[in-house]
Amino acid sequence: MTSNVNVERNVRYLIIELFWAAIASAGYSFAAAYVIRLGGSNFIVSLITTAAAVVNAVTTIPFAAMMERTEKRKPWIFGSLIAFRMLHIFLIFVPFLPAWRAEAIVVILLVANLPVALFNAGWLPMFEDIVPIQRRARLFSARNVTLGATMMAGTYVFGLLLENSHDLFPLNYQLLFTLSLITSMLSTVYVMKLDIPDTPIDHTVQVDRSIKGMLTLFSESKPYSAITWNTLIFNIAPWAAIALQPIYFVRELGATDQWLGIWFAITNGGAILGNLIWPRMMEKHGFQKTMTTAALLSSLYFFAIGAVPDLTLILVFSLLIGMINPGIDVSHFNILLQVCSPQRRALAMGVFVTIMNLGLMGSSLIVAPMIDLIGAQALVIALGGLRLFGALLFVFNPIFKKGTEPQHVS
Repeated sequence: MTSNVNVERNVRYLIIELFWAAIASAGYSFAAAYVIRLGGSNFIVSLITTAAAVVNAVTTIPFAAMMERTEKRKPWIFGSLIAFRMLHIFLIFVPFLPAWRAEAIVVILLVANLPVALFNAGWLPMFEDIVPIQRRARLFSARNVTLGATMMAGTYVFGLLLENSHDLFPLNYQLLFTLSLITSMLSTVYVMKLDIPDTPIDHTVQVDRSIKGMLTLFSESKPYSAITWNTLIFNIAPWAAIALQPIYFVRELGATDQWLGIWFAITNGGAILGNLIWPRMMEKHGFQKTMTTAALLSSLYFFAIGAVPDLTLILVFSLLIGMINPGIDVSHFNILLQVCSPQRRALAMGVFVTIMNLGLMGSSLIVAPMIDLIGAQALVIALGGLRLFGALLFVFNPIFKKGTEPQHVS
């Protein structure tokens, strides 16, 4: 289908829109710190991640099934993205509430993630239609470099500004989220410029969307089954870390807003370097070997920040994990697209995303009780062991057997 669209134009707009979106992401990356400074407990911080996971787990499959039956997907993609980004305006007004301010943020994000689930149901399969596979590794790397460079500068500057204006809290955060809202809408303008073709529906093919039909995705395709279960276990550690790291860094190690800004910036700076290095390995050795190598290396990060609780050295470790992660992310998404056939791609990805969100939800909810049980530092090290186990699954339960061609979910 990519032959019917303007690929060069799409590639250009996909990079430009991410520049504006990255500025917004840099601002919203301080949301957990915002909750903590509004008096939110460890459990509330965990719920920030859980809220999104709950909504996505419940709605992704129905939305994916709807997209699979929808020929004109553009209005749904654009409308859901606008709704999601506009709902973030309520973060600006939370400090005006007389009570339950931290809890209100959870509710806002819970509601905002309804349109996110719909957006992803159309957005993720769309890449197969508008960008040919030979262009994807370079495109995703270019997008990641754009994301990393912009967030590196944005998080450093925003963290510095928040630290120097801490006496103005919460006004400083309100101004930051206002800027994030504006730049996210500029990103939306470029998303709406994308040349997205209609998706013809083959009514002669009967697709079973029942629970039994979804289960056949796993029984009929070993690659799809392998990438789903391997990814679920492999990602428990970083999912838990979304809630754990702000608690560990801020509460346990005393990190300031300025340090958090530097941490975000250095991590994204590492991602820039990684996105310049990994595409060459992908072209030479393929997606599966690249992802497996990067996955094994990624477990070292959790062992390092847990065993050496020094904020300065953690910045060094964060640079390294920033360099490693692109090797996982770009390879993984390309493999996922390969194992999903056009006829069942939306539903297959919907099932995949739902399972991942259930994992994200569970991983986030265990953070607070596990901190109370064993402490934040010990939990970080334990996550390192789990991350290593997940990485080894890609070795002993490979997605593609050696020498075989990529297969599709039938």
